[in-house]
Amino acid sequence: MAKGDDGDKNAGTYGWYPAGGVAVGLLIGTWLDRKYGWHGHAAITGAVIGMIAGLYLLIKEGMKSGK
Repeated sequence: MAKGDDGDKNAGTYGWYPAGGVAVGLLIGTWLDRKYGWHGHAAITGAVIGMIAGLYLLIKEGMKSGK
């Protein structure tokens, strides 16, 4: 494969999947908390859902690169 293809990712790239998922979930959850006055419940739920989604993508990429 040529350098720069998707198959040339290093291990540091994969760590952004869970971190990005948590960040996006936390931002959306915080926005919902402020909009509806839910006292942090949506932020925590968003962070957990973001972590699950990020780990799913991490596992999916790991399985794809292991083939």
